[in-house]
Amino acid sequence: MTSSTSAPSPADEDHRLIKGLVVRTLLLDVLERDILTLDTLLLKMPEVYILSLTRIQNNVLKEMLALRKQMRTRGVKVLEEKREAEGIETLYMCRGYWQRFYMLWTFARNEVKKELSRHLQMDLAQT
Repeated sequence: MTSSTSAPSPADEDHRLIKGLVVRTLLLDVLERDILTLDTLLLKMPEVYILSLTRIQNNVLKEMLALRKQMRTRGVKVLEEKREAEGIETLYMCRGYWQRFYMLWTFARNEVKKELSRHLQMDLAQT
């Protein structure tokens, strides 16, 4: 019997959890910026829009808590997130081994847009 000295590769589920957490973190940033922007505009009823986006923020936070719980169960922990010119890099520990997840900004933007449209219950294919 031979033993392998290389680190076990993370499962697709581990990558899915990290990606989900990164996308939701970015979505929270987008929502916060949009809420601050809405508050400065001369809208007739900005509180309705702000309340709607705040509700989405709360739902995203609940989803993130569920993701973190799954990550804890699987032995996955985010250590660092670096935002660079080309994309966002996440360093994480997966069952004792360092791993790296990288997402280009173009891909990240599309994923955040999909996630936001899911929360707004709208189909982007119709636009």
